[in-house]
Order: sequence, then C-alpha cells, then structure tokens
Amino acid sequence: MPITSEWTVDIPVVDIWTMYFATPKAFPPDHVLLTDADTERSYTYHDVKQSSVEFGKGLRHVFGWQKGHVLSFFTPNCIDTPLLTYGLHWAGGVASPANPTYTVDELARQLVDSKAAALVTQTSFLKTAVAAAQKARIPLDRVILMGDGKDESGKHRHWRDVTAKGAWRQPRKAVLDPKKDLAYLVYSSGTTGLPKGVMLTHYNIVANSQQTSRIDSKTLNWDSDCQLGVLPFFHIYVRTNSS
Repeated sequence: MPITSEWTVDIPVVDIWTMYFATPKAFPPDHVLLTDADTERSYTYHDVKQSSVEFGKGLRHVFGWQKGHVLSFFTPNCIDTPLLTYGLHWAGGVASPANPTYTVDELARQLVDSKAAALVTQTSFLKTAVAAAQKARIPLDRVILMGDGKDESGKHRHWRDVTAKGAWRQPRKAVLDPKKDLAYLVYSSGTTGLPKGVMLTHYNIVANSQQTSRIDSKTLNWDSDCQLGVLPFFHIYVRTNSS
C-alpha cells in the first residue's frame, strides 16, 4: 500500500531572490527580520530587500559582476551576511563561504579553487583576508568589508559603498535558470582529504527552504516567534535552512 505524507510540498521553479522578495508575504514590510544581539542593530524585510538590491546593483556597476562570478565570505556570523548574499544572488553571483578560522594558505586555496572574483570580510580578519587575496591574485580593491568597522586607510570599500548611484544606466536583475545556475559553492570540512567544492543550484536551496517552511508553518508564527542564529553562517546547513 502506497504511503503518502501530509507534508506534501510544491517546489516552485524560481531563483532564491524571486522566492524571498517577489512573492506575497504574510508579514508587512516593516516587520523586523534580523537583530544583532550585541549591537541591537536590526533590519526589516524592507531593509533587507532594498539594501540587497543596492549591493547587487553595486556589484554589477563597480566590478562588472556577471552571472556565475563567485564572491567568497570570510567572516564570523554577521547580521549583514544575508543582505550581501541576496544582493549577490540578485546580480547572478555565487556565494562561497569560508571558515573564518582558516589560515592564509587554507583561505587562499579555496579562493583559487572557487575562482573567487572578490572577497568579503570584517576588519578583525582583514590581515588574513588580504594576504590570502594576494596569494590568489585577487585585486585588493575587491576585498570588501562588512559589519560595523571600516578601513581607515581607504583601501577597502565597505559594502555600503558598493553602489550604482552614479551609474547613468541602472543595472537589472540577472536572468537565471534555477535548476542549472549555482547559488552556492560550499566546501566540505576536509575530514578525508582536502576540502572539496559542492555546487548547489537555486532550485536546490528553494526546495530546502520550502520543505523547512512547510514544517515551520505548523509550529512558528511570524508575529510572535523568534529563532536564535547560533549556528555558523559559513556552514551550508544554515544557508539552506534560514527560511
């Protein structure tokens, strides 16, 4: 006798940006989605959408970002991470998070293997990030800062300064094939050898998100419940279950 589940899920064939920001939501635009426990800095749904679009446009305008270009994240958990990631996806890019405890050589290896076009980090990790970027031949003006700190030397842009405000023609959202185009290039822990890149498409992530949301809809309410972001953002488990 066939066994069916009450948790049937329809997986839309859309990219991550469309799933999160171009479909109706139960909550209002001013609903707070993210809060930093240390600084109490927060982002509403509108903030996340608007800021990520601005960053995505900035990638296209400032760096000539193209579909498939890889942006590496070398940072501990940061409230800015989702905004930069969604902006990257808007521009058609691929996110490749790296373990923030990596040495220069370990980070450089992932940068080279992933063919990263740029690197995002925080001021406290800038020394390692710059050294690894140099080994991977990534221009230093493509080492971007996130978080509350800025580079006093002016060599490295803060992500808020990566914009298309001066462009005479505003960039448009990348056209993606959700089942073929990558959203993430994440690396294994290297337990049985060197870390290996794992390719995940937009459709892979959309499917995981829809599956998680289907379960959460039975137990969580958007207007009363809160989830702690205690897991490391560089791990794919967080990226695929952060719906």
